[in-house]
Amino acid sequence: MTRTFVTIDGNEAAAYVAHQVSEVIAIYPITPSSPMGELADEWSAQGRTNIWGTVPTVTEMQSEGGAAGAVHGALQTGALGTTFTASQGLLLMIPNMHKIAGELTPTVFHVAARTVATHALSIFGDHSDVMAIRPTGFALLASGNAQEVMDLGLIAHAATLESRIPFVHFFDGFRTSHEVLKIERLEPDDIRAMIDDRLVAEHRARALNPERPVLRGSAQNPDVFFQAREAVNPYYLACPQIVQRVMDRFAQRTGRAYHLFDYVGHPEADSVIVLMGSGAETAHEAVEALIKQGRRVGVVKVRLYRPFSAAAFLDALPPTTRRIAVLDRTKEPGTLGEPLYLDVT
Repeated sequence: MTRTFVTIDGNEAAAYVAHQVSEVIAIYPITPSSPMGELADEWSAQGRTNIWGTVPTVTEMQSEGGAAGAVHGALQTGALGTTFTASQGLLLMIPNMHKIAGELTPTVFHVAARTVATHALSIFGDHSDVMAIRPTGFALLASGNAQEVMDLGLIAHAATLESRIPFVHFFDGFRTSHEVLKIERLEPDDIRAMIDDRLVAEHRARALNPERPVLRGSAQNPDVFFQAREAVNPYYLACPQIVQRVMDRFAQRTGRAYHLFDYVGHPEADSVIVLMGSGAETAHEAVEALIKQGRRVGVVKVRLYRPFSAAAFLDALPPTTRRIAVLDRTKEPGTLGEPLYLDVT
């Protein structure tokens, strides 16, 4: 297949995929994610259709909490929904995210990761916002450049349908969201090939319907609640394998291979850096330069951060590894270490 090369930024890459595979898009602008919602709104106003030939409904809500609530409601009707956000906007979505994940409802939220305001506001990118939503049950998939944003964005939308685990697909604010690159655009046929209509039909069959009444959102006492809460475990245990299978299908289609953890470097490295996001691109270049100088070094790029597959991580490391440096892009005061570091240790 002949594909078109386009020069776009990370926000447009994410919005392109999301618009193609969604029916309901609820938005509320927040820097640096705003262009994703603006582009989706513009495309729908122009009558641009998704892969099923319908124009996605794009609605701007009164806040990010409202956007998440609108997506939650749309998902319960059997629609395919998405939203875009960053920083405090993502925090406002947390109550609905707990419900969406608890109900095992497939969706993807695209996040241009940005610092959460603490002693001061900052519009630039760290991972404090996405780290704050770890307890919600959303899977976390990280991209490092605009090509990865388009590719892994589609992988997230395909994997959420099969796993029933909702995803946050995130990339660094400004460093990736606004970085303009020449990338290979996925064609509608590529996207159709990755989205299984059988899984879409199963999602629709789970919709709330007065013809098939079910009980959801009940109040439960502890003896029942915690048993039901543990029932999600098999879905999360299966999720990493599902994501890897989707990545493998994507590789067969496009020739671009991804893994839960991608290792780049010397095959007998003794020193390895572990990180995710745009920093992994810089580390990649540094590793290649150091290898030419005779250094035995490498870098592990974290793709699927949640659910974290320890087995896949260990498989990615060279057996000669003696030293590991973990570079987080967040600060959690009072802990023994930041989140990625604690997962690795």
